[in-house]
Amino acid sequence: MRLFFALWPGPALREQLAALGREARHRCGGRATPPDKLHLTLAFLGEASAPQADALAASTRERAIAPGTWTLSRIGHFPRAGGHFPRAGVVWAGGDAGAEALAALHERLAALAAGAGLSVRSPGAFTPHVTLLRRAGTPPADWRPTPLDWHYRDAALVASTSRHGTHEYVTLARTRH
Repeated sequence: MRLFFALWPGPALREQLAALGREARHRCGGRATPPDKLHLTLAFLGEASAPQADALAASTRERAIAPGTWTLSRIGHFPRAGGHFPRAGVVWAGGDAGAEALAALHERLAALAAGAGLSVRSPGAFTPHVTLLRRAGTPPADWRPTPLDWHYRDAALVASTSRHGTHEYVTLARTRH
C-alpha cells in the first residue's frame, strides 16, 4: 500500500474547492479531481509494508497537531514537461497565508514517518497545494480566485490503493486534537 499524510476539507470547503475545480476546467481544460478526493498532501511516503503502516498508525494516533488556517488565494500550475512531476499538467490551488505552519507540520510528520522506517518521497521543496486538474493547460496569469480559508485541527494517515484504474483512499489514523 502507498501511504501519505493529508488534510481533508470539511463538506463546505470541499464544495467550494469543487466549484473552483469546475471553474479551472472551464478555463484550462483537463480532468478534474473528484470532490471526494480533494485534499492537501502533507507528506507522500510511498510504498509501505503492513507492519510499517500499523506502527505509523499507532504513532499518528498518539500525536496532536496545532490547529491552523491556510488561505488558498492563488492558482498555480506544474507544467507537463517532465521534471519532478511526471504526470503534470496539474492546475492547483494554494496560498502563502498559513503555508509556513504547513511546512513545519510537513517536517514533523516526516520525522514521525522516519520512526516507522519510512521517508518522504515528494520531490523538491514542499509546496502546499490542492490538485484541481490533471492534464490541463496553463491557467490565465490574471486569474485570482476568491480566497478560501481552510481551518484544520488534525491530519490523517491515508493508504492509497489502485482498483479498476481508480485510486481508493482509506484513512488509517488521525492525529489527536
